[in-house]
Amino acid sequence: MNDAPRQGDRYEPLPGLLSLPGFLLAKLGRRGRLVLAMSAVLALAALAAAAIVLVPQIADKKSEDAARERREAVAAAETRRLRLIAEQRPRRGRSDPGATTPGERRAVIETVEAGIVRDARSRVRAGTMTPPPARYANCERSRRARPSRGRLSLTCVAVTSDILRDGAKVGVVGHPFRARIDFRTGRYAWCKVSGRPGEGALTRTTGVRVPRACGG
Repeated sequence: MNDAPRQGDRYEPLPGLLSLPGFLLAKLGRRGRLVLAMSAVLALAALAAAAIVLVPQIADKKSEDAARERREAVAAAETRRLRLIAEQRPRRGRSDPGATTPGERRAVIETVEAGIVRDARSRVRAGTMTPPPARYANCERSRRARPSRGRLSLTCVAVTSDILRDGAKVGVVGHPFRARIDFRTGRYAWCKVSGRPGEGALTRTTGVRVPRACGG
């Protein structure tokens, strides 16, 4: 059998890769090119229809996720706010009314300091305040308080440890409180100040104000 090409047969070599699409289109003929164009149009229409369906769904999903995150953030903030309000709720007491002398007023302040120590230790036992428990409390007149006849606002620390340098006390570490005393009636109240233990906690902003009963 003779496999040699017959005279008159024409063989056209395939073009390069970049020219191949044009070469194939030319081979399709007019009818083939029309069918291919219609197929492309239908494919594009199908893609457009899919996009019309999917894009709104994706946008809705993102919107739902964002709304859920906002709700969770609001709920977390409200939970924190309520916790801080409970943490700063005033504890109240009463001493003999009419304290006027420095000695009498110092005795009332020491009563408040003792109450703060008991409060701080009970919070540690309840797990709402970080240990160690308070050793003692120290209260000083609040710098922000306006002078008032018969009333005194205090900034206090339930001290957990002293800061020593060369054997001398140079500072304290503890939990911040505020207190207010009305010497005329003998009534007083103290509040735990929200914030981390340590120096600077008295001025830490939490977004929840100390109750007015404690000088907030």
